[in-house]
Amino acid sequence: MQLLRQVLRLYRYLKMWPEKISAQVVVVLIGVNIAACSHIQKVHSPAPEPAGNFPLAREVAQFEFGCSNLRAEREAQQQEIQRLQKLLAEKEAYIRSQEVRQQDQQKALQETSNRAAHAQVRLRRLATRPAAASTIAEVEMVMENLKSSPFTGSELILQNQAQRLLDAAVSAYEGDNYAAAMDYASQAREFINMMKNNRARKVSDAHQVTVLFQMPIPLRASADSKLREKPGLKAPILGVLKKESAMTAEAYRGEWLQILTADGRSGWIFSTLVEAQVAKGIDMGVK
Repeated sequence: MQLLRQVLRLYRYLKMWPEKISAQVVVVLIGVNIAACSHIQKVHSPAPEPAGNFPLAREVAQFEFGCSNLRAEREAQQQEIQRLQKLLAEKEAYIRSQEVRQQDQQKALQETSNRAAHAQVRLRRLATRPAAASTIAEVEMVMENLKSSPFTGSELILQNQAQRLLDAAVSAYEGDNYAAAMDYASQAREFINMMKNNRARKVSDAHQVTVLFQMPIPLRASADSKLREKPGLKAPILGVLKKESAMTAEAYRGEWLQILTADGRSGWIFSTLVEAQVAKGIDMGVK
């Protein structure tokens, strides 16, 4: 465009002053203008982009790069989804196994309760004065034999609970309540058997087993206590039992009691966190 303008300018100039300028001068001027325009065009024209760096090529490369990133993100998301699905399946299987286990425990507790109920019926049928006196005397003798060896801290607490129940049995017997006397004496014997079995297993067998009580023992929490899924301080916590909460001990494993709460929950509690529950007017105040 600049070259054309220069040529037109020269043409007008020649038309105005034809006599003053020779043909050679015109040619020289035209050549100078052409050279100048070429130089200007070289200076001001943008440098050609190297091959493969055109705008379209850049856009295509960017698009392909974006697609590659999207594919990588999608693959990562699929892997995370598969991991979460596997984890969810494992959790569901664990929950199902726990539900089956709880059902088995509830069934075992129900069977134990049924046997205990039958035992209580038999005791009450036999609840005569001589029968109650004989049961109390038997428990007192076993208690004295147990005292021949020193008690550990937890055994001492169990011994106190057994003594508390035995004193309640004596009090009920003196009040001519022979059925209650036999109940308390039997519960005291369960605690004594628990201590005896734990002593024997500590010597001969490191693996504790669950032992069902022949007769459920009514208890109450002596302090706020954690109800656990199974015996052990690392076992999952099912809830917290407030102080004075009522419960029934159905079995034991080592120093842990398997209990059934008043609201129907089943779990394990450490034996030192409970105390025997006796009727008002019979409690002798032994701690």
